[in-house]
Amino acid sequence: MGFFANRSGLETFAGQSPVDVAKPLVAIIFIWSGAAIAGNLIAAPAKFQAPSLTLPVALDVGRMQFQWLGVAEAVCAFLILALLLASKRMASWQLVAAFAAFALQRLWILPVLDERTLAIIAGQPVKESSLHLVYIAAEVVKAACLVWAGSQAMRPLSAKSRAEVYLTQNTQ
Repeated sequence: MGFFANRSGLETFAGQSPVDVAKPLVAIIFIWSGAAIAGNLIAAPAKFQAPSLTLPVALDVGRMQFQWLGVAEAVCAFLILALLLASKRMASWQLVAAFAAFALQRLWILPVLDERTLAIIAGQPVKESSLHLVYIAAEVVKAACLVWAGSQAMRPLSAKSRAEVYLTQNTQ
């Protein structure tokens, strides 16, 4: 078996049907959205509320948090792409938007913010910047698109479940 076992598209990822591939796809999309919301929108600002953390320490912790959260997000993105390729499916526009927001954050915004963070940790003066607001906006777009994409990807699963319940109830 393996990838692309059946050219018809009915048997796609390790012999699973497209609906079977939808289950891990939905799970990974929601894991990614949960990690993004928890790590970037909740935990990141929360550490600055801790009175015992100095700004340089909070920024240093934040750098590591964003680094490792980025690794987790990249793994989720890779797995989603692999499942889409294996099932010969196109990504929804919501997933494309989430990937674009992730790329924007990782390739442009975070490198600039990281440079700024290192300067603050070193005690150097930095100019005011609204780049954090751009990052937050991209994060909100990414998280919303991931939740939306996960909800859309779940539709075939819920339709299949309703059909199975109907058949089970009406064949007994």
